[in-house]
Amino acid sequence: MILRSILIATSLSVTLAEFCGNNRIPFGIEVHKDGHLALLCSRPNCHEKRYAECPERALSTSCSSNTSWVGGLQRTIDNHSFNFRLFLMCCEYPLMAQYGQLMFTNVVVRRGEFFEAEEKYDKNDEDVVHFDLISNLQKGMDDRGEYYSLTIHRYYCGQIPDSPPEWYLKKNWPFWPEMTTV
Repeated sequence: MILRSILIATSLSVTLAEFCGNNRIPFGIEVHKDGHLALLCSRPNCHEKRYAECPERALSTSCSSNTSWVGGLQRTIDNHSFNFRLFLMCCEYPLMAQYGQLMFTNVVVRRGEFFEAEEKYDKNDEDVVHFDLISNLQKGMDDRGEYYSLTIHRYYCGQIPDSPPEWYLKKNWPFWPEMTTV
């Protein structure tokens, strides 16, 4: 019985996860010296009433679309080989294609380091004009050890008209489609 419990415990994998959700933005990442990843999330005031479409779980290995960002990550550790896999939750946000711009494609963060993106405010320091976010994250290995390569996009939220998207209007109650006369 004890041997069976030991075998079951050693065959399980450990899962470590970090999530921003569908209403916050991944602006940074911290890689602890022990390898633990911390995803830093915020909600800029120009993004308060906007939401991304995120899956329930982190299942992707890359967020390569120009309309997505990393809304969460899951690091699964296999106790047999002590290798881990990194899965990403890719949140889709259609306005990224129109109001986003690729800034950096290979920002390297190693153990004991962190990255924080930039936010730019208007001249009165009240509203965010644009902010940077992590749109993709890849694990790599070189002669100095493991590292994480970040792709950073800049989102110009100050240029977006203040009107809700079509899908949002249809979810509000009561919703009556426009009647057409025949």
